Amino acid sequence: MTDEDPLIHPHTLLTAPDGQQVNIDVAMVPVIKALWEMGMTTTACCQNVGEATAAVRDRKGVEGGYRGEDFIAYHMDWALVKMPRVDAVRLIDLLTRVPTFKEFIQQRWTATSWRMNVPLIHEEGKITLAEDALLHFPSEQIPALAQVLAGINREETY
Repeated sequence: MTDEDPLIHPHTLLTAPDGQQVNIDVAMVPVIKALWEMGMTTTACCQNVGEATAAVRDRKGVEGGYRGEDFIAYHMDWALVKMPRVDAVRLIDLLTRVPTFKEFIQQRWTATSWRMNVPLIHEEGKITLAEDALLHFPSEQIPALAQVLAGINREETY
C-alpha cells in the first residue's frame, strides 16, 4: 500500500532503527522487529495484501489497475515485506537454511511458495531495477517466520 492509502489492518506505532515512527500491521510486528534486530531495513509491510487492497479500493472508490479484482484475488491471504534488494536476498539466504522455509523458497508456484518481485523502473529512456524488493508469502506463515527470525537472532541452529 502507498503512504496515502488508509490504514486497514490493526496496527501499532513503532520506532524504526532510523528513528522514524511507522505504523506496522499487528501481525507483522514480530517479523519487522526481528528483521530490524538483524540489521535489515524494511520500507513497507502488510499482513494481507489482497484484503488491504480491496479495503483501500472500497474506501477510495477506485477500481482497475492494481486494485482490480484479479489483483485482489491473486494477493488474498498473502503477506508482504518490502525491503532493499540486498536485505531481501540476505533474508532468503538465511531462510533457505531452515528446513521448512527452504521448501517454501525453493519450490516454485505452490500454495506455500514465496515470491520476490523487483519492479522495473523506466526513467530517462533507461530501464533499471527498483532498489526495493517485494517479498510475498502466505499470511499463515507469519507466526512461523517470526519464530524462526527470533531464533536466528538468538543464534539457534535450525
